[in-house]
Amino acid sequence: MKDEVRIQALADFASRLRDRPLDPASPADAGWYIRDLHVQADPDGRERDPIAKLARKIERAQGSQVWLFTGNIGSGKSTELRRLRGLLKEQQHVALLADASDYINLHQPVEISDFLISVSAAFAVEAGKLLRQDQIAAGYWERLRNLLLNTQIAVPGASAQAALPGLETGVDLQAAIRLDPVFKQRLQQHLQAHLSTLRTEVEKLLEEISQKLRDQYGDDCKIVLMFDSLERLRGSGEAADQVFSSLRRMFTQFHDMLRLPGIQVVYSIPQYLVRLEPQLYALFGDAAFCSLTSAHVFLKHSRDLDVAGVEVIHEIIGARYPEWRAYLPEPVLDRLIEASGGDLRDLFRFLGGVLLELEDSENADAAVTYVLGQVARTLTWITEPNLRRLRHVSQTKQLPRGSPEDMDALVRDLETKRVLMYLNGDEWYDIHPLLRDFVDSSPAAGDAHASG
Repeated sequence: MKDEVRIQALADFASRLRDRPLDPASPADAGWYIRDLHVQADPDGRERDPIAKLARKIERAQGSQVWLFTGNIGSGKSTELRRLRGLLKEQQHVALLADASDYINLHQPVEISDFLISVSAAFAVEAGKLLRQDQIAAGYWERLRNLLLNTQIAVPGASAQAALPGLETGVDLQAAIRLDPVFKQRLQQHLQAHLSTLRTEVEKLLEEISQKLRDQYGDDCKIVLMFDSLERLRGSGEAADQVFSSLRRMFTQFHDMLRLPGIQVVYSIPQYLVRLEPQLYALFGDAAFCSLTSAHVFLKHSRDLDVAGVEVIHEIIGARYPEWRAYLPEPVLDRLIEASGGDLRDLFRFLGGVLLELEDSENADAAVTYVLGQVARTLTWITEPNLRRLRHVSQTKQLPRGSPEDMDALVRDLETKRVLMYLNGDEWYDIHPLLRDFVDSSPAAGDAHASG
């Protein structure tokens, strides 16, 4: 007969590992938030806190600024943006946070036209919530609808009704842009010839909304919009490269349009966008970047566990479930930490799988071996060219330099976490821990596996 009390405890433990952003300013989340995950000490013992530093930069900046917030998938960017919001609020600034997935279809190419609409709409919606004035967002969409109705359609041979159906009958523009690929494509075609008009109208709207905020919070307050989750902008299959290329094009060719008048904007973007487009440093300035990485669970350029980094992970697990050692011996948890490579999202996923296995068995070592084996099988379907790239990363701890096709493949490796980035001392890379044996033991010209 199963121990129902034990099963319920394991289920309770697993429920506390649910992957969601934490808000350190919220009493419900504060006890689970461990600040030391991304706060490091330099060789002189001085504390380096990238979020506090970004808050200081914003505090001192004037006018319209763009800040690029990067990091590995699963490094806790959404949580840290909420901490940034709290720090800015403490300084009496207006800090608005929006998730790009509420305004953009993250699996389709994005153009500067629909992106500008989406990010400015996010500002209008969040400002309306803060001011408790629903008419702000409603007014934004109505002004946009009128703009689209009153400009000539850029699709040859098509009427306004044919190119953008539903405008006159009250289509939900926010939903249509996010969920209707045909509408979005027609909108993009339509606005190709009207970018200047769109930008002018959007700037007027944003200036009006910003003034309402300053009327409420004071003329000296900084207005900051944090636009989260752009790092999740990716397609699938053949469309994956098109979607990512659209993001690259937008941040390089239309960087000036990413600035919003009188507003400081923080865009959460993929770390590898900066790697593939180093000119971003020249376009936005070195000081515009804030980077997070996977937790420092390995020593610099090494596969030896960093005791201090592992202890921080223990604190994170202990904050969520103080009695974890009753079900997982410390060495067993450390196996999971090492296997995750410091990626908290993966660690929680692995741990959740182990806890489920422990409902049927008390053998924690066997449960970990089974779960990690299942995950490893999803990572090792690799083509020979990709295997060579991974072997290079494994041996040198650096990214290879290659053709554009090689770099596109490397993007997929970073997205799928076959390659992880670290930043302790300096920037370095390694392959996912669950790939080490497979990649390192493969012959230099080994058989190709199924494409991946």
